Amino acid sequence: MSFYELAQEIEKTTTYTVADLEGMMEAVAHAAASHLNNSEHVELKGLGTLSVAIACNRDEARHMPVITSPSQVTPRDLHVSRVNFDAKLTFMRRLTGPFEQAHERFPSNKETDVPVLAERRALLLGYLESHGYISTSQYMRLTHFTRSHARDELNAFVHEGLLRRSGAGTHLVFVKS
Repeated sequence: MSFYELAQEIEKTTTYTVADLEGMMEAVAHAAASHLNNSEHVELKGLGTLSVAIACNRDEARHMPVITSPSQVTPRDLHVSRVNFDAKLTFMRRLTGPFEQAHERFPSNKETDVPVLAERRALLLGYLESHGYISTSQYMRLTHFTRSHARDELNAFVHEGLLRRSGAGTHLVFVKS
């Protein structure tokens, strides 16, 4: 989610406009950068704390002698390597709800028109006529099922006598009986 989308959501529930929020965020970013440059920690109320990690930029590629002891490091040799964010515990507790994936590898059954059992059986038989065998992953794509649901249904077809298993583990495929 972009900051603009987040600001639009906040605008609907508060008296702040998107422009107000963008301005505040720009001011916070500017002030935080200034304090982080001075190696200070910056607390973002309700979110957590920002801090910098420093690294030494001396190396042989720059024709500078390699540092062998900490006493050889000078302030000119140091630079900011990254910014760390340590989330507050109260903020983390707000994130305890169920996780929703932004992009699913295979669409869930609720989002697609899942064929009824008779249609899935016909799709399976048609696939087997043209390919000779089917894996669980291929059946997942065909029916838009999750891996466990696809595997369960293929096993049910085995128990019915429609299919039989061939191979094992990651090389397991189902062939027509």
